[in-house]
Amino acid sequence: MAQGTIAARRTGLERVDLRLIAALAAVWILWGSTFAAMHLAVSAIPPFAMASIRFTIAGLVLLAVAAARRKLRVTRADLVRAVVTGATLLLFGNGMTAWTVQFLPTGLNSLLLSLAPVWMALIAFAWGGERPSRPAIAGMLLGFAGLALLLQSKSGGAFALWPAIVALLASISWAFGSIYQRRAAPAASLTVATSLQMIAGGILLGLEAALTGEWRHVGAASFTPESLAGLAWLIVCGSLVAYSAYLYTMQAANAALASTYAYVNPLVAVILGMVLFRERFTPAEAIASAIILAGVALMMVPGRRFSRSASHRCDPASASP
Repeated sequence: MAQGTIAARRTGLERVDLRLIAALAAVWILWGSTFAAMHLAVSAIPPFAMASIRFTIAGLVLLAVAAARRKLRVTRADLVRAVVTGATLLLFGNGMTAWTVQFLPTGLNSLLLSLAPVWMALIAFAWGGERPSRPAIAGMLLGFAGLALLLQSKSGGAFALWPAIVALLASISWAFGSIYQRRAAPAASLTVATSLQMIAGGILLGLEAALTGEWRHVGAASFTPESLAGLAWLIVCGSLVAYSAYLYTMQAANAALASTYAYVNPLVAVILGMVLFRERFTPAEAIASAIILAGVALMMVPGRRFSRSASHRCDPASASP
């Protein structure tokens, strides 16, 4: 009996690890691809309106999935969590990032947003005493150094001060929302929690688009084949798959490991740029990519020691979106 229980526990832990690996891979690769998709989508659809459409549709799809699985149970805590995370992650994090893209060079914007893992580690330490290990700290520093080298050639030149400040605040807001997501009481269903968050974020982004007058510029001409293709990719791969996987990693992994997407996504974006847009990949970028991967490897070291604590924070059986 005891051996059977131990075997079952081991099987469960292995299942958790495999799910976490799949979730991390989705966040790393699919979120990296959203840079190209967003470029296509905003070519004809204003950024706040586009983000509102994206998250509202994705949230409604997830809500329908939850209803079909008969898990559509919404509590007051779920609504509060949805509003807070919808505002911090999607309105201020994603929405304001979409706004800054209009004024800042892509490299500089990405570099400012890549500070999110640093803020996450600091907030996690200040909020709950989650102290990163020395390899994780070294990995963060190494990954940031590689990212700075990767984007150095694209971040030069003059830039508007206020959009840069907004981008920095967006990264802090994203970090706070991510840590809040982990610290808040666990939801009965991650599918419901994710759908409510997206719907709340979509509504807030829609209000933002209304305040800035973007909806007046949205019409039939906005939905070109390119913008529709980009929007569809963002909804399916960026929101339904990758974003749901990100929320899972924030519950099942420590802050350092969950934040490694900020180092891998630019690398994926560079590779896609080479394949899709024939962008040049310089030797300096190759060196930077190697440094980024080395930093990610170091940050994954503490992931081997979180299984017990993670099992108390998230029930894998009910967490799959």
